[in-house]
Amino acid sequence: TGKMKSIEENFNSHFWTGNKYHSPGHKGETDDRANAMAVVAGLAKKEYYPDIQKVLKSEFHASPYMEKYVGEALYLMGKPQQAVERIKSRYMAQINSPITTLWEGWDLSQKSWTYNHAWSGGPLTLLCQYGAGIAPVSPGFSMFSVLPQMGPLEKINITVPVPGGEITAKLINKN
Repeated sequence: TGKMKSIEENFNSHFWTGNKYHSPGHKGETDDRANAMAVVAGLAKKEYYPDIQKVLKSEFHASPYMEKYVGEALYLMGKPQQAVERIKSRYMAQINSPITTLWEGWDLSQKSWTYNHAWSGGPLTLLCQYGAGIAPVSPGFSMFSVLPQMGPLEKINITVPVPGGEITAKLINKN
């Protein structure tokens, strides 16, 4: 606990600029990944969340792999609407593509990128864990929680295979 507190204090005093996380002396664009990871790692203070949410609305440097952590940060900050909007905007080309797998990059114009990468499936786990809210509380799902953050989603029908069976949920958003 003391080490984490020391890391938190030093991390924030070194990298928090007053409205975003940014390396001292760096003159380039603000990194959405670094700001998201500060939230996911538990280093960002809650009072920083509104500013971090602004960063995550305007900066788009994350690869499909790292985009999972941006979405997770938004869910952890209680912003499911923004998380779903960002997932839709970032993945729309892949959603609309006739290719049925997830791509390594955002487009296939880079000859070195390929179009079959499970690591790009972060939104699928986010929609299960946070959108539907199904998450393990103890190993092997022997205990689990159902705490949905549906945001703009109208309904969710989900089946999660777990050791010894399945967890099934049908959720309707009344908002």
